[in-house]
Amino acid sequence: MINIRKFIVHPRDSVNFRRFVKKSLALLVMSLFCLTGTANADARRVQIVRQAAEEGDAAAQNKLGVYYEIGASVEQNDAEAVRWFRKAAEQGHGEAMFNLGEMYEAGRGVLQNQEEAIALYGKSCEHGCRCGCRKYRELTGKVFQLPFQTQDVP
Repeated sequence: MINIRKFIVHPRDSVNFRRFVKKSLALLVMSLFCLTGTANADARRVQIVRQAAEEGDAAAQNKLGVYYEIGASVEQNDAEAVRWFRKAAEQGHGEAMFNLGEMYEAGRGVLQNQEEAIALYGKSCEHGCRCGCRKYRELTGKVFQLPFQTQDVP
Protein backbone atom coordinates (compact mmCIF):
# COMPACT_ATOMS: atom_id res chain seq x y z
CA MET A 1 0.00 0.00 0.00
CA ILE A 2 1.29 3.46 -0.89
CA ASN A 3 1.55 5.95 1.93
CA ILE A 4 0.22 9.13 0.32
CA ARG A 5 1.36 11.25 3.26
CA LYS A 6 4.97 10.85 2.05
CA PHE A 7 4.08 12.73 -1.12
CA ILE A 8 2.07 15.53 0.46
CA VAL A 9 4.39 18.32 1.51
CA HIS A 10 3.31 21.04 3.86
CA PRO A 11 4.68 24.47 2.85
CA ARG A 12 6.36 24.82 6.27
CA ASP A 13 8.21 21.51 5.82
CA SER A 14 10.96 22.93 3.61
CA VAL A 15 13.56 20.23 4.37
CA ASN A 16 11.36 17.45 3.01
CA PHE A 17 10.36 19.62 0.08
CA ARG A 18 14.01 20.23 -0.87
CA ARG A 19 14.72 16.48 -0.66
CA PHE A 20 11.69 15.79 -2.86
CA VAL A 21 12.85 18.32 -5.46
CA LYS A 22 16.41 16.95 -5.47
CA LYS A 23 15.17 13.37 -5.95
CA SER A 24 12.75 14.46 -8.68
CA LEU A 25 15.45 16.34 -10.56
CA ALA A 26 17.85 13.40 -10.27
CA LEU A 27 15.21 11.05 -11.67
CA LEU A 28 14.43 13.47 -14.49
CA VAL A 29 18.11 13.79 -15.46
CA MET A 30 18.58 10.01 -15.37
CA SER A 31 15.47 9.50 -17.50
CA LEU A 32 16.62 12.02 -20.10
CA PHE A 33 20.06 10.41 -20.19
CA CYS A 34 18.54 6.97 -20.77
CA LEU A 35 16.22 8.26 -23.49
CA THR A 36 19.10 9.97 -25.28
CA GLY A 37 21.14 6.76 -25.16
CA THR A 38 18.24 4.77 -26.61
CA ALA A 39 17.71 7.27 -29.42
CA ASN A 40 21.41 7.15 -30.29
CA ALA A 41 21.37 3.34 -30.31
CA ASP A 42 18.30 3.33 -32.59
CA ALA A 43 19.93 5.80 -34.97
CA ARG A 44 23.08 3.68 -35.07
CA ARG A 45 21.05 0.51 -35.75
CA VAL A 46 19.25 2.17 -38.66
CA GLN A 47 22.56 3.48 -40.00
CA ILE A 48 24.08 -0.04 -39.98
CA VAL A 49 21.00 -1.57 -41.65
CA ARG A 50 20.86 1.22 -44.25
CA GLN A 51 24.53 0.75 -45.13
CA ALA A 52 24.05 -2.99 -45.62
CA ALA A 53 20.87 -2.36 -47.65
CA GLU A 54 22.63 0.11 -49.92
CA GLU A 55 25.39 -2.47 -50.44
CA GLY A 56 22.75 -4.88 -51.76
CA ASP A 57 22.01 -7.12 -48.76
CA ALA A 58 18.45 -8.38 -49.38
CA ALA A 59 17.72 -9.11 -45.71
CA ALA A 60 18.83 -5.60 -44.74
CA GLN A 61 16.73 -4.11 -47.55
CA ASN A 62 13.69 -5.96 -46.25
CA LYS A 63 14.40 -4.87 -42.66
CA LEU A 64 14.81 -1.24 -43.75
CA GLY A 65 11.50 -1.53 -45.59
CA VAL A 66 9.86 -2.73 -42.37
CA TYR A 67 11.37 0.22 -40.48
CA TYR A 68 9.81 2.61 -43.01
CA GLU A 69 6.51 0.73 -43.07
CA ILE A 70 5.95 1.01 -39.32
CA GLY A 71 8.02 4.12 -38.61
CA ALA A 72 10.53 2.40 -36.33
CA SER A 73 13.47 4.76 -35.72
CA VAL A 74 12.71 6.53 -39.04
CA GLU A 75 9.81 8.64 -40.24
CA GLN A 76 6.99 6.38 -41.46
CA ASN A 77 6.96 6.40 -45.28
CA ASP A 78 5.03 3.79 -47.30
CA ALA A 79 6.61 4.73 -50.64
CA GLU A 80 10.11 4.28 -49.19
CA ALA A 81 9.05 0.96 -47.64
CA VAL A 82 7.82 -0.25 -51.04
CA ARG A 83 11.09 0.82 -52.65
CA TRP A 84 13.18 -1.27 -50.21
CA PHE A 85 10.80 -4.26 -50.29
CA ARG A 86 10.99 -4.23 -54.10
CA LYS A 87 14.81 -4.18 -54.08
CA ALA A 88 14.90 -7.19 -51.76
CA ALA A 89 12.13 -9.02 -53.64
CA GLU A 90 14.02 -8.62 -56.92
CA GLN A 91 16.85 -10.58 -55.28
CA GLY A 92 14.50 -13.43 -54.37
CA HIS A 93 13.89 -12.57 -50.70
CA GLY A 94 10.63 -14.39 -49.85
CA GLU A 95 9.66 -12.29 -46.84
CA ALA A 96 10.18 -9.09 -48.85
CA MET A 97 7.88 -10.48 -51.55
CA PHE A 98 5.27 -11.10 -48.89
CA ASN A 99 5.69 -7.59 -47.44
CA LEU A 100 5.44 -6.05 -50.90
CA GLY A 101 2.30 -8.12 -51.52
CA GLU A 102 0.76 -6.69 -48.36
CA MET A 103 1.51 -3.17 -49.57
CA TYR A 104 -0.22 -3.89 -52.89
CA GLU A 105 -3.16 -5.55 -51.17
CA ALA A 106 -3.71 -2.54 -48.89
CA GLY A 107 -2.73 0.11 -51.44
CA ARG A 108 -0.01 1.54 -49.21
CA GLY A 109 2.74 3.32 -51.12
CA VAL A 110 1.41 1.88 -54.41
CA LEU A 111 -1.94 1.71 -56.16
CA GLN A 112 -4.05 -1.07 -54.70
CA ASN A 113 -3.77 -4.14 -56.93
CA GLN A 114 -5.19 -7.44 -55.72
CA GLU A 115 -3.81 -9.44 -58.68
CA GLU A 116 -0.28 -8.17 -58.06
CA ALA A 117 -0.63 -8.96 -54.36
CA ILE A 118 -1.73 -12.54 -55.15
CA ALA A 119 1.17 -12.97 -57.58
CA LEU A 120 3.63 -11.71 -54.98
CA TYR A 121 2.16 -14.01 -52.32
CA GLY A 122 2.62 -16.92 -54.73
CA LYS A 123 6.25 -15.97 -55.40
CA SER A 124 6.77 -15.54 -51.67
CA CYS A 125 5.44 -19.04 -51.12
CA GLU A 126 7.78 -20.39 -53.81
CA HIS A 127 10.66 -18.87 -51.85
CA GLY A 128 9.66 -20.60 -48.63
CA CYS A 129 7.64 -17.92 -46.86
CA ARG A 130 4.73 -19.67 -45.11
CA CYS A 131 2.90 -16.37 -44.60
CA GLY A 132 2.88 -15.97 -48.38
CA CYS A 133 1.38 -19.45 -48.79
CA ARG A 134 -1.31 -18.68 -46.22
CA LYS A 135 -2.26 -15.34 -47.79
CA TYR A 136 -2.31 -16.91 -51.27
CA ARG A 137 -4.69 -19.60 -50.00
CA GLU A 138 -6.90 -17.02 -48.22
CA LEU A 139 -7.24 -14.81 -51.29
CA THR A 140 -7.63 -17.49 -53.96
CA GLY A 141 -9.15 -20.39 -52.07
CA LYS A 142 -6.45 -22.61 -53.61
CA VAL A 143 -3.36 -24.20 -52.18
CA PHE A 144 -0.29 -22.86 -53.94
CA GLN A 145 1.19 -25.61 -56.08
CA LEU A 146 4.96 -25.55 -55.89
CA PRO A 147 6.71 -26.55 -59.16
CA PHE A 148 8.13 -29.76 -57.67
CA GLN A 149 4.79 -30.96 -56.27
CA THR A 150 2.64 -33.38 -58.25
CA GLN A 151 -1.10 -33.84 -58.12
CA ASP A 152 -1.03 -37.64 -57.61
CA VAL A 153 1.02 -37.62 -54.42
CA PRO A 154 -1.29 -38.45 -51.49
